[in-house]
Amino acid sequence: MNAKVSARRSNPAAAMVARGTLIAVAVVVAFRGTVLEITEDIARGSFLGYLMLMPVLAGFAAIGIALRRGGELPIHDRQTDVIVGLIGVALSMAVVGLLVGRYRYHYELLHLDVLAAWLFLFSACVLVFGLRPTCRFWPVWLLLFGAAPLVYGVTLAALGGGDIAAGVVMILIAAVTAAIATGRTVARGCAAAVIALAVGGLCLLVLHAALPAARGIVYQAVPSVTGLSAACAVMYLYQWRGGTLEPLDRPLAALTAGQSYGALALVVSGAAVLALIPVYEDYGIESPEVAGLTIMGSHPVPPGWQLLSEDEYPWARRYLGSESTLTRQLIRAEHGNPNWDKESRRRRVVVDTVRGEDPYSINNVPEFVLYRLQQPRISPPTFIDLGHGVTARLNVVLDDRRLLSWTWLSWNWSGAGGSERIALIAADNHLSDAEFPPLQPHFTAYLGNLTNQLFRGNAVVLDSHSYAVEADLAPKDEDLLTTVARAMVGARTS
Repeated sequence: MNAKVSARRSNPAAAMVARGTLIAVAVVVAFRGTVLEITEDIARGSFLGYLMLMPVLAGFAAIGIALRRGGELPIHDRQTDVIVGLIGVALSMAVVGLLVGRYRYHYELLHLDVLAAWLFLFSACVLVFGLRPTCRFWPVWLLLFGAAPLVYGVTLAALGGGDIAAGVVMILIAAVTAAIATGRTVARGCAAAVIALAVGGLCLLVLHAALPAARGIVYQAVPSVTGLSAACAVMYLYQWRGGTLEPLDRPLAALTAGQSYGALALVVSGAAVLALIPVYEDYGIESPEVAGLTIMGSHPVPPGWQLLSEDEYPWARRYLGSESTLTRQLIRAEHGNPNWDKESRRRRVVVDTVRGEDPYSINNVPEFVLYRLQQPRISPPTFIDLGHGVTARLNVVLDDRRLLSWTWLSWNWSGAGGSERIALIAADNHLSDAEFPPLQPHFTAYLGNLTNQLFRGNAVVLDSHSYAVEADLAPKDEDLLTTVARAMVGARTS
């Protein structure tokens, strides 16, 4: 037995800590942009705070599996470890470099970079610890990948949204974690899950009664971690009743896979490459503080236009937050303009407004997700200065299945009382019965669109940056919407 193997076997705890530290540092370096983005979102009240808790929950589950780990055959193949780990690192690079950019308008909802981070973590563990030891903890990996931001967001919306619903979702995740951590048998796992649900639910009720104005991260963290800790403690004491309470009743097993400097180099180089891949940031719009702007009441109708209808959608609170509102105004020009229609027909424009208490709440759900679009394509953005420090984004949106298209102008701003995201939509069909995109989020159709886009590629790609923009993606009502937008901005800031 050589000196390296002897050292690894004589002090396995030190070897585990050293390798684990290397993996943790590599993940943070590779996804430092994602970590900073999520940290900023949490500070603004995002539901993504649960992502900071997932390593804690995964740690509970991994410790539980390790404590009941039995003997392991000394079978390992470092070549297989390197091959599998290298494939995983390459896939994580592909997700960050290709898919995040392709789905840029859905970034806040999908957060594919988070899934890439879990994939890189798994691959690094395979390279450093070996494939067999890493796969022994497969329930932990399923927990991390299963609690994806999209799954969490859809579940949160199904429960009505808000801090209480966010706490409930985390308690459910904590119950699954408790079952994994203590599941020596199915009965034990179910008992632990029930305890986590009961204690976490009681803690959530007490927290809501005592601190109703607490931040969302508090509702997510305190009940879930309390319920999980209580379940693990009860099941641990039950398992070791009448005996010693020492967590390990056997010597700590040596690491199965030997140290490979080549594998370590792959982890470090993979992290370096991932850190250099740029994350697309031009999908969103800044929400500047505008002097004199008050966020309240309905939009005044711009001069030369008349209000035809105004509707509010109560279901929006489930997706955007309990303090948010979504309204649609339909306005029509009082007189025809040959620059907007060759027959001087009176054009109609839809004004959709998402209103919330802060800039993050209005972007909690990406703009195009709120609409029922069958097979959407979105043109490259054009940014237009509306004055008073407000910049709008202009897109052309096509629904290929229904053969409809619209010119779309959106901007965000903040003022006294909160923030708004305003979208002006003009139909390329100038007739009085022209259809506008309906406000009706439909996650089944949404997921279908994403899948369709993934497999068909550039045929339906969103926001293509090709220099040869298709003729049907050229904006036709830029002057119309810019005129209305500047009139609205001027009226609200005067």
